[in-house]
Amino acid sequence: MQNSNKLLSTQNIIKMAFLSAIAAILMQWGIKLPAIFPSFLEIDFSEVPALVAILTINPWAGIVVVVIKNLLKGLLFGSSTGYVGELANMLISIGYVLPLTLVVRKSKEMRHITKGIIGGIFGIMITGAIVNYFITIPLYAQVFMPMETIIEIGHAIIPAVTDKFTLVMLSITPFNLVKGTLVAVASVAFIKALQPALKYLMPKKAA
Repeated sequence: MQNSNKLLSTQNIIKMAFLSAIAAILMQWGIKLPAIFPSFLEIDFSEVPALVAILTINPWAGIVVVVIKNLLKGLLFGSSTGYVGELANMLISIGYVLPLTLVVRKSKEMRHITKGIIGGIFGIMITGAIVNYFITIPLYAQVFMPMETIIEIGHAIIPAVTDKFTLVMLSITPFNLVKGTLVAVASVAFIKALQPALKYLMPKKAA
């Protein structure tokens, strides 16, 4: 029983690989909302398998799934963003799952899980703002298009966007709020549906 609690036991590695593959596939099904957000932003639900990993494998398994899903996505499907999108997704997804990871280490009750997911919404907003401002947008500007063009894409939707800071605060941060909320709702709904089986799937602490 103690071995099943180890993050890198053989059984857990297989489970994390399976969930990572599902997450990589979900990354391919991104949803664009071009009427209200820049076209380079997509909503996907690839964090849901990471959440399942946290609850059924090990509190830190979600971060492993987040990292592996981006590696698999790049290896299996390639990248249309020069791997800038995958790097951003990995860092921002960690910002989403980390609050839940910290909560689940102490309690797996549904009310605490819900608090952890709500914390993840704030995590994805804060991490998303930092990652996009300092990493993603500058890399996009180097690899794909000038910074002025990126800002103009945001300005065309929200006239108040006039520079990198306002692009992050008025466009990307609201996007991550919407994405975090949708992922949270989907995650809570999935966990509630799975709840009867969770007591059998969750690893038990050794005596």
